[in-house]
Parts: sequence; structure tokens; C-alpha cells
Amino acid sequence: MTMMQPLLIFCVIFFCEIAAQRSWIVWMRQRHVSQVQKAYGTHIDEEVKANVPSMGGVVFLLIGSGLLISQMIQGHRSGVVFWSYPILAAMVGLADDMLKFKNKSSEGLRSMQKFILQAATTLLWFLLLGLDGTIPSLWGGCSIGHWIWPVALFFAVGIQNSVNVTDGLDGLAAGASAITFAALYLLSPDSGYYGTAAGAAISLGFLWHNCHPAQVFMGDVGAHFLAGLMASCAFMGTGVLVLVPVGMGFGLEMLSVVIQLIAIHGWGKRVFRMSPIHHHFQLLGWPEDRIVVRFWMIHALCPLFCAAFAYCLLHFLLV
Repeated sequence: MTMMQPLLIFCVIFFCEIAAQRSWIVWMRQRHVSQVQKAYGTHIDEEVKANVPSMGGVVFLLIGSGLLISQMIQGHRSGVVFWSYPILAAMVGLADDMLKFKNKSSEGLRSMQKFILQAATTLLWFLLLGLDGTIPSLWGGCSIGHWIWPVALFFAVGIQNSVNVTDGLDGLAAGASAITFAALYLLSPDSGYYGTAAGAAISLGFLWHNCHPAQVFMGDVGAHFLAGLMASCAFMGTGVLVLVPVGMGFGLEMLSVVIQLIAIHGWGKRVFRMSPIHHHFQLLGWPEDRIVVRFWMIHALCPLFCAAFAYCLLHFLLV
């Protein structure tokens, strides 16, 4: 694949995402469908956000389905497998979103129900990988045998939940996802099937409408789709562990939730004013756009920090 092909794919999907997302916003507004705000949220700009359409990730799903069909028509078996996972992951998010709208509640699937569905769809995708003859490596061809599957399951489900909890401020998850796909392209250029270019284009195209003040939210369907695409790029590219440096910002958001839950249930105290951690800074009085931009910066620097740490460790071991 030449350099021009990913660039062309990026441009086409970027403008398609912008146009299709605009149509989705209009369609949702005509039907007065918007996101139900969480009763235990920050209550900051709640009246404004309550009128913003959600489930913009349905457009991601449509684009991904189109790319999947194109791979089927061309007879690219590995390409079909590649695009299957973001679509399977998105279906879990879509079920969660639909349940919220049906019940007119901010609560959809229960945590255990969502986990079971995430694990089941991931295991189904692993079966497709096996049938295609693809076994993910740990990193750069390093194999740990059959132990790779539980490790891969942990990272696949983990990245879905991490991107999902990050999606709490205007542009936060979309911008961070664009950074992740750019990093994946640099660290995992052999991920193939236009995944990194398509992911960056979808994320940035959505950010056009999702930047503060947001005109649309991606919903669980969008967060799960982007996370599934990240996993496809990693597992069918450099390896499972590439998700650590490129997704560390998402991981820190998820870690803040875990720390908060342990602190509350273990000691009856809070570490943060609210988790995930971006809400903590909101309650400290930080403007939303400041939190988002600083998170993007930290998220972009994480792969560089990991590379510097790995270099220093390698230098220490060799000296």
C-alpha cells in the first residue's frame, strides 16, 4: 500500500463522516431524541447537554459496515475479519444505548451484562481470527503461545470500557482516539486494511461536530466501535501490547474509576471528587475545553514517555 492510498482513504472517510453526521444530527433533532443526563453527574451545563442528540456512533457503524462489505466483495478474508470486531463491539454499545432510550434513563445494560456481551463478542472474533490463521503476538512477533488469548481478551474488553468512560466531555474521546490512531499508524504500520487511516478520519470527522459546544454525542455505540477498531489494528498489526502506549490516556481514566470504587467500598472515602478523573477537574472549576486539550496533550505524550522509559530500561540492562 503506497503512502497516497491511506491519505486518499482518510480524505474520503473524513468528509463522508462530516456530511453523514450532519444528516444524523438533523434527523435526531427532528424526532427530539437527545441524551438522558445521569442523575449522579456533575450537573454542569446539564440543561444544554440534555438537548444534544446522541448515538452519533451509528454513523461510525454504517461506515464500518460499508468497509466490511467492500472487503467481502473484493474477497479479502483478513479484511473481513479485521472490520468484524469494531462492528461486533459497536453492537454491544448500540444495545446499551437503545436500552437507555427505551427506558428514558441514563442507565442501560448492567455492568455484568455489558461485560458478558463484550467478552462473548470478543471470543467470537477470536474464533474468526483463528479460522483466518491469525494469532496475535504480544509485540513485534513475540509469541507466548495460547496464553495470548486471555491477555488479548483482557486488553480488548479493557479498551472498550476505557474509551467508553473517557467519553464524558465535548471532544474528549474523539480527539484522543484520533491521536491513538495516528500513534498506531506510526507504531503499527502493518495493521493494514486502512484501519488507522479510517479510524483517524472517523474520529476527526466526528470531532467537527463534537467539539465544544457539542452538537452530537457518540454514545456507547461510537465508543465501542472506536475501541474495537483500535483492538483490530493492534491485534492484526504489531501486537496486543501496543495498546499500552497508544491507549494510556484511556487507561488512566479507567484507573481513576477503579481507584474511586476501591476507596469508596473499602474505606468509605473518595480519592477524587468524582470519577472518571475528568469530572474531578470539572468540579475543581476547570473549564471544559481546558480539561479536554490538556488531556489530549497528556494522551499524545504517553507513547513518547513509554518509548523513553523502554530506551532507558534497555540501556540499563545492556550496560
